[in-house]
Amino acid sequence: MFTLRLLSVALTLCAVAVAQTPAPAPAPAAAPQPAAAPRQPELPPLPAGAAIRVNTVGFLPEAVKRATIASEAAGFRVLDAATGAVMLEGPVSPPARTAPTDTDETVRIADFSALQTPGRYVLEVPGAGRSAPFAVGTAVWNEPYYLATRAMYLWRCGVEVKGEWQGHTFHHGPCHLGDGLLDAVGGPAGATKNGVGGWHDAGDYNKYVVNAGVSVGLMFKAWEHFRDRIERISLDLPESGRGMPDLLAELKFEYDWLFTMQAEDGSVYHKLTAQFFAYWGAPDKDPSPRFFTPWGTTATADFVAMMALGARHFREFDPAYADRCLAAARRSWTFLLAHPEQHDADLTGFHTGGYQARDLVHRLWAAAELWETTGEAEFLQEFERRVQTTTFSLSGPGWGDVGDLALGTYLTASRAEPRNAALVRHLTGSLLDQAGRVVENCRVNPHGRPFGATKGDFFWGCNGAAAAQTYLLLLADRLSPVPDPSYRQTAQEALAHLFGRNYHGRSYVTGLGANPPQHLHDRRGDPAWPGYLVGGPHPDARYYVDDWRDASRNEIAINWNAALIYALAAFVEAPAK
Repeated sequence: MFTLRLLSVALTLCAVAVAQTPAPAPAPAAAPQPAAAPRQPELPPLPAGAAIRVNTVGFLPEAVKRATIASEAAGFRVLDAATGAVMLEGPVSPPARTAPTDTDETVRIADFSALQTPGRYVLEVPGAGRSAPFAVGTAVWNEPYYLATRAMYLWRCGVEVKGEWQGHTFHHGPCHLGDGLLDAVGGPAGATKNGVGGWHDAGDYNKYVVNAGVSVGLMFKAWEHFRDRIERISLDLPESGRGMPDLLAELKFEYDWLFTMQAEDGSVYHKLTAQFFAYWGAPDKDPSPRFFTPWGTTATADFVAMMALGARHFREFDPAYADRCLAAARRSWTFLLAHPEQHDADLTGFHTGGYQARDLVHRLWAAAELWETTGEAEFLQEFERRVQTTTFSLSGPGWGDVGDLALGTYLTASRAEPRNAALVRHLTGSLLDQAGRVVENCRVNPHGRPFGATKGDFFWGCNGAAAAQTYLLLLADRLSPVPDPSYRQTAQEALAHLFGRNYHGRSYVTGLGANPPQHLHDRRGDPAWPGYLVGGPHPDARYYVDDWRDASRNEIAINWNAALIYALAAFVEAPAK
């Protein structure tokens, strides 16, 4: 069953990948490509792998520290980056062959976990050279958390945004102020309804309720699980210092838009979008007409879950806003009860991201969040009736399957007694089983990749899935009856993989680590805006290119960043009070 569910998720990802692939478009204004570049081939030229592959951001002092060496080697040395002094040396592991579906090469492992003194270092391997510098320290993940979370601010639609990073200024004016037309939802031709605000979804400027669902869900789970670490982290937002923690303030900006997606009867419009992926350029110059599309039960269920989460977490800081969230959640829940069958949004005439998904686990998530927020028995009963054979996935939460969010809310509920004890045991066992498989995947993978390296494990957005798996690991760390350090260690290994311990020896996050992506599939153009996780290589670990034309490998998306935010939040060093 687990295999079938994972295959379903992968097929869903592939389906939306096809839906999101743009028609050939003019190059970004700042890029030197031809005005009408062809779409990049499915398999780009195979690049050469890096000789030394190591996390180029850094490690917590107590973390497992490993590098993958793709050359003949007998030993390694860790040098102080400033002085060249030898801080540690040792042998590498015996050679091992990676899977043909991974990197298909012989590699060795350098383990320098004994290095725990804070500082800045390089790894030297005779015959292979030296790595890029990396840090050891208690706050190594603070800057990545800041940048990945502030990237959500840089995705804001409808307002001016501005940021500076590494000598570059990133800016656009208020955009898409005409959102959006009602033609597709039965309104008079040319009539509009306010839909301004929210986040641009990805490398395009459209706004999708379903993908907002898992993104908001993971960011709120970061708040629930790691509030003590991240509450006082400033994101330098326009709202900073105004009484609401910055993470919640950023989420509230998205909520202001989400309210506009609810119709009077409680149904929720599936997306607000242009008809085609046609425009490429600054968002405030986008001339594309943008439309509300018809409702769907998946979007409506995700809206309920998000509004219930908002009601719970905004209440401490803005009770009136929390009341508004809960009222919206109840109205859409009532609509769902009156429409028990799956209803896909009618997207006829639209050729942007589909984000269609079966609504079963999305309704389950809605029930879980409503129960945790209200404590009302009807929502618990609905959850326990619906959960039936649902179990934890191996891939972590995704836009097409939010079951892991639903189950996690149930297992970590603040009100434990009304729950079915046998169901709690069953779901906890499912979680620990899947988290154990993630740990084992990481242990046997020569690049510490927790997602595995079998056929089908590299796909559009696989980097986001590797980040999302940390939700399973860190939830297991909270709920395991026996303390097991491997869960947090594996979550850190996932970050190490994304920040350089991979075939390319490069960071997959813009503005961070060594050789980060520079030419995103992002309509804002070059230079790459900072803090974004790219989708990653496929069909195996070798096939990644930093090319703006390659949406399937070099696009960015709010759900991938939300997964990265969750992963990083677990390891932030809280600022002193």
